Amino acid sequence: MSTTPGALAGSVTPADSPPLSGERIIELQDISRIYSLGGVETPALNHVSFTITRGEFVAITGPSGSGKTTLMNLIGCLDRPTSGRYLLKGKDVSTLSEPELADARNAQLGFVFQNFNLLARTSAAENVALPLVYAGTGRAGARRAQQLLGLVGLADRTEHTSAQLSGGQQQRVAIARALANDPAIILADEPTGQLDTRNSGEIMAMLRELNHSRGLTVVVVTHDPTIAALADRMLTFRDGQMGSDTRNPSHAAATATSLVWDSMTPLKLGRSAGQRLADLLIMTFQTAARALVRNKLRSSLTVLGIFIGVVAFITMVAIGHGAQQAVAKQLQALGTNMVIVLPGAINQFGASGGAGTSATLTVDDANAIALQDPAVLHVSYLIRVSGAVTYGAKNWTTMIQGISPSYLVVRSWQLAAGREIDQQDEVNALRVCVLGQTVVQQLFPKGENPIGRVIQVRGVPLRVIGVLTSLGQSGFGQDQDDIVLIPYTTAQEAVLGPSRVAPLPAISTPPGTHFIVPADLPQNLYANLQANNLDLTPRIDNVVSILMVQARSSTLIRPVIRQVTATLREQHHLRPGTADDFSVRNLSQIVQVRESSSRILTLLLAAVAGISLIVGGIGIMNILLVSVTERTREIGVRKAVGAHRSYILMQFLVEAVLLAAAGGLAGIAVGIAVSLLMARALHWATYISPGAVIFSLLFSGAIGIFFGFYPARKAARLDTIEALRYE
Repeated sequence: MSTTPGALAGSVTPADSPPLSGERIIELQDISRIYSLGGVETPALNHVSFTITRGEFVAITGPSGSGKTTLMNLIGCLDRPTSGRYLLKGKDVSTLSEPELADARNAQLGFVFQNFNLLARTSAAENVALPLVYAGTGRAGARRAQQLLGLVGLADRTEHTSAQLSGGQQQRVAIARALANDPAIILADEPTGQLDTRNSGEIMAMLRELNHSRGLTVVVVTHDPTIAALADRMLTFRDGQMGSDTRNPSHAAATATSLVWDSMTPLKLGRSAGQRLADLLIMTFQTAARALVRNKLRSSLTVLGIFIGVVAFITMVAIGHGAQQAVAKQLQALGTNMVIVLPGAINQFGASGGAGTSATLTVDDANAIALQDPAVLHVSYLIRVSGAVTYGAKNWTTMIQGISPSYLVVRSWQLAAGREIDQQDEVNALRVCVLGQTVVQQLFPKGENPIGRVIQVRGVPLRVIGVLTSLGQSGFGQDQDDIVLIPYTTAQEAVLGPSRVAPLPAISTPPGTHFIVPADLPQNLYANLQANNLDLTPRIDNVVSILMVQARSSTLIRPVIRQVTATLREQHHLRPGTADDFSVRNLSQIVQVRESSSRILTLLLAAVAGISLIVGGIGIMNILLVSVTERTREIGVRKAVGAHRSYILMQFLVEAVLLAAAGGLAGIAVGIAVSLLMARALHWATYISPGAVIFSLLFSGAIGIFFGFYPARKAARLDTIEALRYE
């Protein structure tokens, strides 16, 4: 059960109240402390009993190894006795939980260590404020720390670190820290052991003044008989046992000093748990940030795994989302209610050439679908071939498509300038064309208007009547703007020439005569097979490369597929049970296949990124374990001035999270930069997902918490006295 500071066996006596004579504040009853090392037991204290009342100044003396420091650690709640009872202000210390012991050290006891035990690379003010932070005094604690340093004569040294202070100044800082929470008891272990005579006198005078003016109970461990002579009472120890308990009826005079408390900021310990937690978090973040800055190279190497993982994840998501958006854009351009009909496949010698290798679709099929299928809104068709286009001295090889007038409507493709190909162009086979943006950029100088210009398309002059808006790359990496559109009839009669059916039976006929259709060819598209008057290869009129069927709504896709299939089987005179000589494909299905492949690649890259993050997390765990070892004494000091285990745990968890977050933030920045550079250099579609950015940061923090928990727990569970003794 946790208690608030000052709640243990009553509150601290106010400064202006006289000492309560005879009140037992420290009571040891048959205390023993035995250390066990390698199976060998060594007694440090053996059945020690004595009582110290409020306001006493007690000196504990004896030779080295007599148990003085062990006794001081027991009185200061830094260690527990092996047997016996220790009552602090009437409360049995053995019954206190870990948080209650920490609160007792924070509020009731002020410890001045022999070797000062100040936090390295931390200012004097921050050292003094440390108990105040754990007590939850807020900003008032920072002001009080400044005032306490002024009280001990270090007003001009508040921002100096311990390395920048002399021994006497460090001991003054330690005394100021011990006084921070107005404790009832000051415990000083060899407070002058590392000081010269002048500083020793000043420190003892300060302790004597605190005993007289504040009524504080002062317990001093010393080897120096002159120091012991300043006390009201002297306890002598030898071999772990108390030899004598004598009083100094007239103790030696100490150097005069004056400690003025009138202007001190009073303690306010009634702050809420939330406010105390906020103060602790601020202090913890400052400590963690300072630790990272002190070890820049080590911190940078530690977060490298997190950094690489986040860069890979951000880049992967950007490219994956970009590809998905490109596919979605293409689907949107074609329409979600679109059905594509492809001709059948050539079958020769038992091998299939694949869908679209045989010419089995005609304009008549498109007209039949438009007339007979009620779920169909528009039908468009096209014939296409790659060819060269020229304008002046420039030429470019592009895709040439002969289209029906409804093509742009079905594609939902807008014009940037000019007009589209209409029915009159189709009927009259006019020599006109509409250009894509890529073709315009390749043929025409910048700033020149292509509308009305005449270009050569496969050697045939055509007038430009329109320019298409840019669609960019398709989801399959094709440039949709690299295209020339011409009327279907113009393409068939003048530019491309009618498509041929393959394979054709071997037919020998003089030029200018009609073909005789073999009886074993049932398809009606062979009915108009004619030779041309230029003595070229025989051709079939009205064959198309693809049919594009637009449903009246996206909910009618399945009915459209059924109706189109039935109409085409009827058109092609296919008997029941025979296979279709065409294929009907739903664009949504095509996109789903594409997205499925993209998801597999995304998962693969995510696995790589995840491995990098795990490696980074292991690095964080490793470096925190090293940090715990390096800062063992610091952990002991924090616990000695009142830090709970949970506070130590939180401190190292915050450091782990900061390390991971630093790697995550750097990885996000570089990942975004890499994605943008790849989009610019390789012309890949990318999309920076805010969700991916937030997820990366949160996941990095989660990695820090997961891998930082074990080192943090190890730090929190360190024994206070063992941590203080660590070298």
